[in-house]
Amino acid sequence: MGFYLPLILLWVLFGLSHSLLAAEWWKGWVASVTGVYFRYYRLVYSFIALFLLVVIIVYELRLPADWLWRTSPVLLIVFSIPALAGLLIMGICIRRYFFYLSGIDVLFPARQVSLGLATGGLNRYVRHPLYFGTLLTMWSFFVLLPAMHYLVTCCMVTVYTWLGAVLEEKKLRKEFGEVYADYQRRVPMLIPFKMKLG
Repeated sequence: MGFYLPLILLWVLFGLSHSLLAAEWWKGWVASVTGVYFRYYRLVYSFIALFLLVVIIVYELRLPADWLWRTSPVLLIVFSIPALAGLLIMGICIRRYFFYLSGIDVLFPARQVSLGLATGGLNRYVRHPLYFGTLLTMWSFFVLLPAMHYLVTCCMVTVYTWLGAVLEEKKLRKEFGEVYADYQRRVPMLIPFKMKLG
């Protein structure tokens, strides 16, 4: 357990910092202080998140692997499919939103776009396809690489992803009103083709 407590604390730090930096009241305060330079906020936010992720990954890679079971060839074949599907979904989402989500669009004014409510493509099946793809990939890889430290990471990321999605839903409901409420009624939040979790 001694190895895993720092890992848990690192994920908590990541989640808290990510939530704080995404909070509207915090962004409002930063905007009032930084003025015209606030347009670089999302880019700085992305660098902070990336730095913390690298720290977590480096720490986790140095942990001893306490294997929970031995992966059989059958598991390897069966769970490689959802792992690859999750990576594909993540790739599609990142490709579509990379410039906006990373904040790098501030360096390329010609590529800046105003994102509206996306309900087409993968969003027809799940309201947060990037989150779904991330969870599908992580848990599939856990079956293939069942180390205890990776189970801790999967659990922490799952909890934070769900909480993040719930908070994001509130912002989207406030921004798009009844249009988003109708979208919520029609499309599941995180798990496509299943009962709605939010």
